[in-house]
Amino acid sequence: MTTKRFLPLLLIALLSITLAACGNDEPTATPAAPVIAATETPVPPTNTALPPTATPLPVAATNTPAPPVTLSNRFESPSVVLKSYRTRGQFLITTTRQDTTTAIQEMALEGAFVRTESAYGSDESFLITIQKDESVESLAIYKIGEWVSAKSPEDEWITVGRDNAGLFTAMSDLLIGFIDQFVLEQDDAQKVGEESVSGQAATHYRIDNIDIFRRMAQMAPDSPEVIEAVTMDVWVATEGNYILKYSIQTAVSNVKETDASSAEVMVTQAVNWSYEIHDVNEDIRVELPADAPQPGVVTIPGFAGGEFPLPEGGKLAANGIGMPEITSQLSKEELVQFYTDALAALGWTFAGDFGVYEVKKGEVSFSMFIDVGEDGKGRAQIFVEQ
Repeated sequence: MTTKRFLPLLLIALLSITLAACGNDEPTATPAAPVIAATETPVPPTNTALPPTATPLPVAATNTPAPPVTLSNRFESPSVVLKSYRTRGQFLITTTRQDTTTAIQEMALEGAFVRTESAYGSDESFLITIQKDESVESLAIYKIGEWVSAKSPEDEWITVGRDNAGLFTAMSDLLIGFIDQFVLEQDDAQKVGEESVSGQAATHYRIDNIDIFRRMAQMAPDSPEVIEAVTMDVWVATEGNYILKYSIQTAVSNVKETDASSAEVMVTQAVNWSYEIHDVNEDIRVELPADAPQPGVVTIPGFAGGEFPLPEGGKLAANGIGMPEITSQLSKEELVQFYTDALAALGWTFAGDFGVYEVKKGEVSFSMFIDVGEDGKGRAQIFVEQ
């Protein structure tokens, strides 16, 4: 396994910005646990901000450890037991090369959750910031009502229906799900004690079993990498029985990395991963920023609102992937003929074949894809080149 293999699941969301318009039919299921071993790019962030420097692993407790406890792994989802909360997290990788130089890669997250009466049960927001060397990129995601709006690192907005948001709808599951699967199901968790986290009473557990981390990292038995040490701390809320906070720290040696000359070298890495829920049940609102387009508002280049020609009985609305879509009572062939005539009468050219047509007037242009909807009637989707 090379460091390239360590693809953060939340970073995939950055790539999906360019693919979001394709959408999925349903919200995605919780992805498999992420690979957590040596890598070149940070993984899903999680909580309490860690300093952007190599952070030493905690020294083992000198007190006599408490006897192992068996945890039931039956924890409530915060979204079920809480009305609102904020989240914060960080995934930090510090790489040390043989010449003692270091490189830091960091992914930070801030989020908010508010339970609502909508069909989706909540409004949520995420701000993800990824920093590598001097490069900083951010991705903002807002799940409000039936829409998901995402702002890419290039400051471009994409709006899709919530059922078609792909990874966006599963993002909150990435932060908690794997902990249930890999950590708290273990029989060797040490109960550290009762503590307070962000004003909430919690039970603190600790696990330092390297084999658990190997499973989380999906490391093969013959992997050349060596996990030197692992400490996993988990805090479970006393009231509500949900995971309130976790922190994972590990040191990995004999990690393969490609240097500037494309040569393979061995490095060591310190990984710090943390996550926390705070501002529990406070007055929190999830709202789109002022520069975001309003979901469901349809705009077509060259036409003011209400001016775009529609056949009798036709309707124009944003579809599930946020694109303008026209439904009609015409057949596909009749709809093509309608727009051939109607757009020509307004001075636009309408040319193409096999359902794909370019519409142009002067310097303004867009594309129309005309096919048949589920009702057997002609429909047209409008695509605007960004």
